[in-house]
Amino acid sequence: TELGEIALIGIEPSFPATGFGYIERGNEMSEAADVYSVKSFKEKPDFDTARKYMHAGNYLWNCGYFVGSVNTFLKTMKTSAPTLLKRYEALMKLDDGTKEYAQKYQSFENDSIDYALIEKAKDLVVIPATFDWMDVGNFKDLHDVNEQDELGNYVYGDKVHQIEVENTYVRNEEDKHIAIIGLDNVVVVNTPDGLLVARKDLAPRVGEIAKKIQGS
Repeated sequence: TELGEIALIGIEPSFPATGFGYIERGNEMSEAADVYSVKSFKEKPDFDTARKYMHAGNYLWNCGYFVGSVNTFLKTMKTSAPTLLKRYEALMKLDDGTKEYAQKYQSFENDSIDYALIEKAKDLVVIPATFDWMDVGNFKDLHDVNEQDELGNYVYGDKVHQIEVENTYVRNEEDKHIAIIGLDNVVVVNTPDGLLVARKDLAPRVGEIAKKIQGS
């Protein structure tokens, strides 16, 4: 920004989302309208906490958009993540595409930019977004963005048979018949590796099942 900080884009919450982190915004910066200081970051909350954030009015969804010049990012790395800066500078001395470059890059810690830099930075600002935004991070969101029939159903694949089914996301990746009768607000996904049947509003919890399967 003109103020020399990394600017975060925050989304005004439209529902108590538990799948996003939150940004607590502080005071409005006197130098620019609709630009706020960043007071704190909040991890993905439970439903009751997310509802409190939404009603408080000073929390934004953290959509992971960070804006700043190269010099601003380098300055922030120097003051807030010096180890990361040293590794970056060492990497930049190597030719892209070489084996040495790949090895150096793979030696970096497997952290997101949020943890590696942004949440360590002292001077950040956040700008509430004025555009429509959706993070397609689960089957419920995927259903919302795909074209649906008159009953609100989305079907991908062949040999899917439905009777009195509404508001449902169905995906069949095999050459087998799938019959769905009398269901509403569900996700049905059939792949060669497995079958998922879930209530659509609980579809974001599929990650919990995936961890159990991986650990079995």
